[in-house]
Amino acid sequence: MLKIEIEYKRGILFVRLIGEVNKTTIKNMDIVDNMIRRAGIKYLLINLEKVTIIRHDEIVSLISKYKNLIGDDGKLLICGYYDSLKLKVDVKDIDKIYWSGKETSAFNIINI
Repeated sequence: MLKIEIEYKRGILFVRLIGEVNKTTIKNMDIVDNMIRRAGIKYLLINLEKVTIIRHDEIVSLISKYKNLIGDDGKLLICGYYDSLKLKVDVKDIDKIYWSGKETSAFNIINI
């Protein structure tokens, strides 16, 4: 089961994932997709701190999808991850993705 908490604050869409992220539960992210498309969200933070299980394929899928949805002028921040996960992720334009241990640094990293 995957629970998704969403908050929009100071121009950033915060998406906090809680539980298991897999091929089935990742489909629940459609609500986030719709918000990004409708509202023109440019700054997205995905917090993985409370994720119990996430495989390499799912993290690559999340990053690829949301990097495309927010576009070249947007920024994607991933936080609450393990360093070993970051090292295993191989995504085009990985240098345009910001990694942080804590959500609180989002405003400084994104510079809003």
